[in-house]
Amino acid sequence: MDRLTAMEVLVRVVETGSFSGAARQLRVGQPAVSKTIAQLEERLGVSLVLRSSRGLTPTEAGQNFYARAKHSIEEADEAELAARDTGTVLAGRLRLGAGVTFSRLHIIPRLPLFLAAHPRSRSKRSSTTAMST
Repeated sequence: MDRLTAMEVLVRVVETGSFSGAARQLRVGQPAVSKTIAQLEERLGVSLVLRSSRGLTPTEAGQNFYARAKHSIEEADEAELAARDTGTVLAGRLRLGAGVTFSRLHIIPRLPLFLAAHPRSRSKRSSTTAMST
């Protein structure tokens, strides 16, 4: 059993108050949710939720685990976003080659905005561009 998946299942169970509500949100069957919680409880050696005909209530251990699991899931989501953003950030030297008139009309006016949006990129004006300004 994947630990992060089990944590996500428990978080959904606590937040919805039922196995079936968590199953709907996770788009899996209710027996899969019930089995995941049972396996998690077995691995931890503690009951996480009290089951009754009126619904589910987290135990004290379940509430503690829920809080930490929710935080861990949020951290994992942030780590994924940071990794994705790293792959899309422009970095390095920006070199452009264009005619003087085109550069004056289209590139140079937009260059400060581009550099502000991509602070890890650097520009080095070529001698042609430097002479044209």
